Amino acid sequence: MKILLNASLGKAELLKRLGERVGADIVWIDDADAAAREIATADAMICPDHFYSPALAAAVKASATRLRWIQLLTAGYDHVRKNGARPGVAVCNAGAAYAPAVATHAIALLLALQRNIPACVDNKARHAWDRGFTANITTPATSTVVVVGLGPIGREIARLLKAFGSRVIGVTRSARPDPLVDEVARVADLHAILPRADALVLALPLDESSRRLVGAAEFALCKPSAFLVNIARGAIIDQTAFAAALRKGLIAGAGIDVTDPEPLPPEHPLWDAPNLLISPHCSGACGPVAGERLATVVVENLKRFMDGQPLEHVVL
Repeated sequence: MKILLNASLGKAELLKRLGERVGADIVWIDDADAAAREIATADAMICPDHFYSPALAAAVKASATRLRWIQLLTAGYDHVRKNGARPGVAVCNAGAAYAPAVATHAIALLLALQRNIPACVDNKARHAWDRGFTANITTPATSTVVVVGLGPIGREIARLLKAFGSRVIGVTRSARPDPLVDEVARVADLHAILPRADALVLALPLDESSRRLVGAAEFALCKPSAFLVNIARGAIIDQTAFAAALRKGLIAGAGIDVTDPEPLPPEHPLWDAPNLLISPHCSGACGPVAGERLATVVVENLKRFMDGQPLEHVVL
C-alpha cells in the first residue's frame, strides 16, 4: 500500500499516528507537483482541500488507477468538487474534527457584535468612559438566529446557541427535522426566513448553488438590527453587496472568518467597512487538540480503508 500525505495543521500528530499504523507506506509529499508525480502508484492520498490543484486533479484522472480514497484534512471540499477525481475514488472530509473550534469562533464573533465589544476596545484606546453604545446591546437569549447549513459545524453552532437561550432556525436543502433547532426551512425559502432573523450564521459548503447565496436582495430583507456571521466560505456572500449593506446600514454589523478572495487584499473595501470584524480564516485553530482530533478522524478512516469497511464522512 502507498499513501501520500501532505499536512500543515496537525502534521506531527498525523505523521506519528499514521506511522504507527502503516509505517513506510506513508509517503510525504511537499507540494501538488510532487503528488502528481507519485499519484499513479498511490492507493490513497491525505491532504487539505486547497492542496488539490487542477494539475493534481488532471494527474488523478489520467493515471491514478490504483487510487481509491482521498482523505481531506479540511471540513471544506470545494477544490475537489470543482476539479474532480476519478470514478470510484471516495472523497472524505474531516467530519466533526473542527466543529467545536469553528462553532466557538462563530459564537465569539456573534457575542462581540451583540455586546458591542469593538466599542469597548475603542473606548479604551481613547481613555473614554463612554456608555453611548449600550442602548443597542443585545444578547443571544433574546435573539432568533438563522443557521444556514446543519453539518457538524452548523449543528454545534446551533447547540451552543440553544445553551445561550436563542431560538434557532436551521436552513438546509432538505429541511429535515433536527433536535438541535427549533424549526427548519429549506434554502429555497430563505427569503421568507430572513425578515425574522436577529442574526444570520453561514455554515454551509460552497458549491454553485450556494455561491453568492447572500447578496443585495437578501440584505434588503434583513432587519437593520441584524448581524451576519460567516465561518463557511467567503464566496457565499456577494462581497460588493456586503460592503454596501454595511455602509448603508442595511444590517447592524458582521463578523467574518472567510473572505473572497483570500487573503483579503489591503485595498479591498471590506477593510474599511463599518461595524465589521474580520479574522484571518483561523476559526479552526485550537492548539494541539486540533491536530489530535484531526488525526483521530484520519486514523479511524485508515483503519476502515485497510479493513475494507465503509469510510466515514464521505462527501463525494
